[in-house]
Amino acid sequence: MIGRDRFTIISSLEQMCYAGKAATAYYYITCEARPDVVRGSPFRIRDIRECNRDLEGTYLIRMFAEFERQLRDCWERHFNRSTRPMMEVLVDRLASRCHMQYGVLSNVHSVREYRNSLVHGGAAAPLTLAESRSYLCRFLADLPRTWQSQ
Repeated sequence: MIGRDRFTIISSLEQMCYAGKAATAYYYITCEARPDVVRGSPFRIRDIRECNRDLEGTYLIRMFAEFERQLRDCWERHFNRSTRPMMEVLVDRLASRCHMQYGVLSNVHSVREYRNSLVHGGAAAPLTLAESRSYLCRFLADLPRTWQSQ
C-alpha cells in the first residue's frame, strides 16, 4: 500500500461522519417542523436525533476496522507473517518492529480501548473522532513507506 492512500482512507471516514452529522441534523430539524415527512417510515423523529448523536462512535468503529485491515495487510505482506494475532498484540509487535515511540503506541491503544468499549461496553476514556484519526494516522506514518496491497 502506498503511504498516502492509508491516510486518505482513514481521513475520508472522518469527513463522511461530519457529512452524515450535518445531513441528519438538517433532516431532524426538517422533521421536527414537518412531522408528516416521516409518517409511514419505519423510524421516528427521535431515531434521527439518536442517529446523529451516535454517528461519531459508529464512524470510530469503522475507522478502527480500516486501521486494523491495514495493519493486518502490512503484517502479512511486508513482514511476511501468516499469523493473526489479537489486535493488541499486533499493534505492539508492529510498534516494536518499526521502533515507534511509546506515546504513539499508547495513543493507538487508547483508541483501541475506546473502540472496544463502544462495541462491547466498558468504561474507556472517550476520544473524539478527530483525536482518533490523528492517533491512528500517526501510527500508520511509522509503518514501512510501502507494502503491496490487494
